[in-house]
Amino acid sequence: MTSTNKFASPSGGDTPVAAGSSAKGKLKGRMTTLDLVLTVLACAAPLASVSGVFPFAIAFGGGWAPVAFFGAMVILALFATGIATMSKLVPNPGAFYAYITVGIGKSAGLGGAFLAIFAYWLITAASYAFLGSATQQLVHGSWGGPDIPWYVYTFAGLAIVTVLAYHNVAISAKVLSVVMMLEVLIIVIFDVAVGVQADKGAVSLPGLFGGALAPSDFPIAIVYALLCFIGFESTAIFREEARNPEKTVPRAMLLAVLTIGIFYVTSSFMLILAFGPEEALRMALNEPATMFPTALSTFVGPVASDIMSVLLVTSVFASLIALQNMLGRYMYSMGNDGVLPSQLGAAHPKHGSPYKAAIVTGLMIAALALVFFVDPSDPMKLYGQMVGAGTWALILLMVVAAAAVVIFFVRTPQPGTSAFKTKVAPILSFIGLALIIYFTTANLSLFTGLEGALAIGFIVVTVLVFTAGCLAAQRFRTKRPDVYARIGRQQG
Repeated sequence: MTSTNKFASPSGGDTPVAAGSSAKGKLKGRMTTLDLVLTVLACAAPLASVSGVFPFAIAFGGGWAPVAFFGAMVILALFATGIATMSKLVPNPGAFYAYITVGIGKSAGLGGAFLAIFAYWLITAASYAFLGSATQQLVHGSWGGPDIPWYVYTFAGLAIVTVLAYHNVAISAKVLSVVMMLEVLIIVIFDVAVGVQADKGAVSLPGLFGGALAPSDFPIAIVYALLCFIGFESTAIFREEARNPEKTVPRAMLLAVLTIGIFYVTSSFMLILAFGPEEALRMALNEPATMFPTALSTFVGPVASDIMSVLLVTSVFASLIALQNMLGRYMYSMGNDGVLPSQLGAAHPKHGSPYKAAIVTGLMIAALALVFFVDPSDPMKLYGQMVGAGTWALILLMVVAAAAVVIFFVRTPQPGTSAFKTKVAPILSFIGLALIIYFTTANLSLFTGLEGALAIGFIVVTVLVFTAGCLAAQRFRTKRPDVYARIGRQQG
């Protein structure tokens, strides 16, 4: 693969430029396929998903919840297939920022970058409140330790993750690897224990899938299932730090989606099997927070439930490492292009990390986390609202990216490449994601807790964020053509 990318700019008057190396230095790293997959797993936070999101998928999907996870996996696997195929032809770093730029245009690309930062900023800041609350509950509630305010743990965690982000990504990858193995292990132990001990004769397939569902319920279950895959595109954002990225990035992206999907389909089935369909639905509706801990304690033992309390904290911590690294690299990419202050595009001379972007990202998160002090007695309420809002914005970004993939392959046909990869998969993924954003918007109060004017206001703000990026690109086109030429990491 040469450094000159003939697909670096879509048609429409933009001048193609080389995707070369930056004068400010390049990010350095040797992330393998396994490192990238573990980063995606960490971002998805398997233990937090199983204990926190699965009950909601079951509440809407009943015994069909595993099918909802399978559906989410299929949609994202189709999406990943198109993105992975495109990434081999467009070796620009920047993930969705780069792909939207090449597929639709620089205005949409910069709008997508603004939207990505907005979405991950909301999700990451909210997750720090979750970290603080979960740690306080563990130390004071479970261990009987000192009653330290949750926000002390929140900002201590933010400081640690920011230090890790400042240094080489390999350090973060090692931390993620250890944490991921532990939290995945306890879920696997649970799955095996249920598979061995559960009264499978009492649960037939007709009984499992026989519950009546309202027509709108199952799509909502798919949306909740999709929440558990958040961050799968992180493989592409670490392109500059990957070993042999032409192979590792597309391979890791598809492998991560399939691995997470199979894992979640299996675990959701086992969680339902642990209680039986009717009791599982009752627990999901009435006692969602205790559903998985109760099942774990029953089938593995009370000690396992205690261990889970510790691993839940480390799961959220690992997720924050991945999320903050992703957010920092979006900031780095935009600084590298000159869209944001160029200092953000600097790589550390020793660590090869986006160290200035890492510091600014940490400060941004700290500033947004201050909104939790509006009601510090109940951080989890605002957490749910912010994560839901950020997720809606992220799904919207994925819809735009899916459209970009479709347009790219229509504009630049690839005769030697499978039609499934360049046409069928991209179109089906776009349809699937478009339906998901429709059902999410129609049920926005379920995911954000925002209703009426607040819900409409959030949608307007999100659209304005994307629009601001589009307008900024047009301003650069007029005032700073050199910056405009680099939008979408089309020139290092």
